[in-house]
Amino acid sequence: MFNPFVSIIVRTKNEDFWIGKCLNEIFNQQYQNFEVILVDNNSKDKTIKIVKKNFPKVKIIIYKSKIFLPGKALNLGIKKSKGHLIAMISGHCIPKNDKWLGTLVKNFKNSSVIACYGRQEPSDISEPNDVRDLTYLFGLDKKVQLKDPFFHNANSMIRKSTWKKKQFDETIKHIEDRLWASSVLKNRKKIVYEPEASVIHFHGVGHHGNLKRVSTISKILKTKIFKNKKRSIICIIPLNKPIKINGKYLVEKTINDLKKVKEIDKIFISTADKKLDNKIKDRKVIILQRDKDLQKDFLGIEYILSKTYLRHIKKFNPSHVIVAEEIYLNRPKNFFQNIIDNFDENYESIIPIFKNNSNNIWKKDELGNIHPLFKTSLPSELVDHKIYEEAKGLGTLVKAEIFENSGRESNSQKFIEVDKKNTITTKEIINFNFD
Repeated sequence: MFNPFVSIIVRTKNEDFWIGKCLNEIFNQQYQNFEVILVDNNSKDKTIKIVKKNFPKVKIIIYKSKIFLPGKALNLGIKKSKGHLIAMISGHCIPKNDKWLGTLVKNFKNSSVIACYGRQEPSDISEPNDVRDLTYLFGLDKKVQLKDPFFHNANSMIRKSTWKKKQFDETIKHIEDRLWASSVLKNRKKIVYEPEASVIHFHGVGHHGNLKRVSTISKILKTKIFKNKKRSIICIIPLNKPIKINGKYLVEKTINDLKKVKEIDKIFISTADKKLDNKIKDRKVIILQRDKDLQKDFLGIEYILSKTYLRHIKKFNPSHVIVAEEIYLNRPKNFFQNIIDNFDENYESIIPIFKNNSNNIWKKDELGNIHPLFKTSLPSELVDHKIYEEAKGLGTLVKAEIFENSGRESNSQKFIEVDKKNTITTKEIINFNFD
């Protein structure tokens, strides 16, 4: 049974209205293998009196400082802790139910998870801007972050072993949590957002019109967190046997288009052609001989792509992957730059599409047979709508963490429309001019 000892660090400053409610809910958790350490920043109200009287098991650390530095307060508490896992909660946050702690803990069964943060919900008396911000930032869907350093210590948990390697910054007054997360997200480690571990957060995350604070946070984000955080994009060209036209290999056109884009760091060709090294000589192109187990005809292209990535490309640690196929000759000018510029990090991939102007579209039955489906056979509400086809081979951009599991397949897609003339025809092949 997974039952690690947890140290719960509660930060307080003048929380006498909330601290009793917060601690009551903590001690009423189903998961009971824990200690509580309260780090107080010179409270002038009854916070400490309430804790001493009603919660004698709580260890109290008084942090005396005119300027509150949240990272220092957390470090003080964690240094005194005994737990393998460290839960952190603000004194004005109240666990929503008795499963809060156990829900955070269970995420650490996965050894690659180094941190987890939970949902924050507004209270009945929260200010409108806090209601807005909390609802916007903390949604209902669980997610795994491999590169996004968003993290929030008001309701969270980390591994103590990770903290020992990287403590919280003690020099900044804000977003010490995101700065820490940015530093530890390395080597495919994960931060999990767990919406089921929810708290009621009275103060919220709004800045209450404090422009000075907003300016400070923006500066930290720019100089310390997102400094040097740029996309690292690689491209994979899947290729069986290259097609030669007018004395040149067709894939060279795709290579030349990709080389024009500065953001693309490396170009890989995944191929089963053992002699391709002698055919395609470009120092900016890395040719990967496809493993024997990936040369079987029945294997899908997405499976081959993801396996190739895991075995040979993942070590380069790209942030995004482009897949482009040689059969598309007439890509629009600046096509690859366009899909990069239009990529939205809220989506997992961006896929080119074009209008289907034919009189019919196609469908596959349960036996795998293909049948035409005439537009006139479509439901009446669809007849007048534009119908589009995917053109993934034209060039699809995918987040690397998604790509390694499923190739170009993703659950969250953004589409970019292109003209259908960018598909290939036999006539175009015969008459195609590389220049």
